[in-house]
Amino acid sequence: PNIANLQKLVIMSAYTCPEPNSLLIDRLISFAVYNNIEPLIVFNKSDMGDFSKWYDIYAKSGFKTFVISAKENIGVEELRKEIGAGFCAFAGNSGVGKSSVINRIFGDLSLKTGEVSRKLGRGRHTTRHTELFKTHEGGYIADTPGFSSFESAGNLYDYKVKLPETFPEFLPFLNDCRFADCTHTREKGCEVLRAVKDGKICASRHESYVKLFEELKSVKEWDKKRI
Repeated sequence: PNIANLQKLVIMSAYTCPEPNSLLIDRLISFAVYNNIEPLIVFNKSDMGDFSKWYDIYAKSGFKTFVISAKENIGVEELRKEIGAGFCAFAGNSGVGKSSVINRIFGDLSLKTGEVSRKLGRGRHTTRHTELFKTHEGGYIADTPGFSSFESAGNLYDYKVKLPETFPEFLPFLNDCRFADCTHTREKGCEVLRAVKDGKICASRHESYVKLFEELKSVKEWDKKRI
């Protein structure tokens, strides 16, 4: 069964092998916000390089953002405290270290961790089904094999309509556009585009929004498929 009633979604990326994918991160954030789940942005493998560019994007956009190293046990305690007693799931590409971080949080699970294919630069899946673990604070963590493991509260058309609202940093500007039906992609008089130009919204975040908008553009009102 899919996971329901999540309170927090830990969206994990790694410095390299595989390197961060902004569209995947932003897609998962959008999914979480749409379903009233708090996204926590985590960049693992800080021992391998500088995450400041990525940290700045998501911290500036208003998300709780963590730079950690499961290997060196750096920043894991802060993440553990943030997860706390709630119901939380980990999501992200294979190879980013989800199982390694969960092992660090618990200290004694010895979850299987995956290698990264040198040829493909992608991780090999080690989580083949959703596993649920109880935290020391009384909460639960779900280690998931992928995006399809999550239960959504809505359908594709509703998600399409509410897509701009799933980018929280857009909210102060959405009602000030010249046209009521502004898509915030290319229109004149769009205050979201002005905010991007003025540096108030990160350009990479808006680029992800446009890609998601294009994916959903053909969805009709009668399409009740789950996202």
